[in-house]
Amino acid sequence: MNLMTLVEPLMAAPVLYPVLTGLSSLDGVLPMIPSEAAVLSAGVFAHGGTPILALVVVATALGVFIGDHLAYGLSRSVFGPRLIGRSRHVSRAVAAAGRQLDRRPALLIVASRFLPGGRVAMNLACGSARLPLSRFSPASAVAALAWAAYTAGLGFLGGAAFAENPLLALALGFGLSLVFGGVAELVRRVAARRRTASRDATAPEPVTVAPVTMAQPHTRTKNSPSASTMRSRNGAGSGNRQQISKISTPMFLSSNHSRIHCMPLPGRRSAL
Repeated sequence: MNLMTLVEPLMAAPVLYPVLTGLSSLDGVLPMIPSEAAVLSAGVFAHGGTPILALVVVATALGVFIGDHLAYGLSRSVFGPRLIGRSRHVSRAVAAAGRQLDRRPALLIVASRFLPGGRVAMNLACGSARLPLSRFSPASAVAALAWAAYTAGLGFLGGAAFAENPLLALALGFGLSLVFGGVAELVRRVAARRRTASRDATAPEPVTVAPVTMAQPHTRTKNSPSASTMRSRNGAGSGNRQQISKISTPMFLSSNHSRIHCMPLPGRRSAL
């Protein structure tokens, strides 16, 4: 008796659809819940007619939509920052996702659903950034429906390829999911590196500003002249300069120092 034989009765029971909804909801806040495995298994068995593939997609999409809003509301509550801060990896992922919300958040919400760990990080970032529900809920609905159809479709293709071996079909579905998720993550990292390189290339060079030394205030000592004394000295000095400037002829002392002789400059008349 293998694992698929144990799972087969559940796949034929009507309770399967509520189980898919519950697992997909819990997966929004507890990533260790194996919701993807359950949806892939349902898709594998849906190739045989039971369960119904459309109902599998609808039940899964409803659960994903509910789980997205659980994570959104939790991060927006008063307990959100404390819970996010407990894990360094989660806090870094939420911070990285939050920095990208200013550019087309709806597209990011849909794209993050197909990245490993992107669903929880993006939903927590939307709640922490207070993204309005009018913008979050429509994007979450589209992302939930797209992911449910994608995952159930992979299982359905695996069931079509290996109809007589459901376990091998499930392994094929898991392998395709890992490959597509890895390619999407690689594309995201390459695009992020290119954006970082372009920002560094266009960023202006830092300008170094020399430190400014403040002048020390002048302290008047006991022997320092007062302001009035300095003004009177400056006034006297300016008067002497005005009187000296009126004399345009140089004067020389005679040999006996008794008389002053004036010698006119060439081309000028003597003022004396």
